[in-house]
Amino acid sequence: MTDEPIEIAPEPVVITEPAPVSPRRSSLAITRLIQALWLGSGVFLMLTASAAFNAASNTTDAANVVGAVLVRWHYIALLAPLALMFLEWRRSRPIMLMILFVAVLLASFQGLIDTRIRMIRGSSLVAISSLPSDDPVRRQFGMLHGMSSLLLIGQVIAAAAVVATRD
Repeated sequence: MTDEPIEIAPEPVVITEPAPVSPRRSSLAITRLIQALWLGSGVFLMLTASAAFNAASNTTDAANVVGAVLVRWHYIALLAPLALMFLEWRRSRPIMLMILFVAVLLASFQGLIDTRIRMIRGSSLVAISSLPSDDPVRRQFGMLHGMSSLLLIGQVIAAAAVVATRD
């Protein structure tokens, strides 16, 4: 036997690229982000409106705050289901597409009703709450306000249904 050292060849180093993120996975992340923004902003609006009327010194100030938030909500309420509908179109799940279509209709109607509410508030010389309860302007305002609130609740329910629906 010889006492010569045995040379061991080093193992080759293999550099691998990280696995690419599949388009399906990134699309799912975008979908979940839009769903969370839609549902979260709807719930936030409902909580904010209640808090504004409880904290404001008068109903006019509270209505101005809620009106400003509503303008932003209308964009989210319309664009989120439209974006989800676009993302969902290739998978073509009829129940999901139907929920999203209904949500777009609800958002459109709420936007129209809230525009009419703003017009009534703007044209009234006094605060709507100071009008007598049998005044036709106050009655119309109250009816439109109730419809707007129901449409908001309907949109939050639609958003929750979309979030709860698993892939």
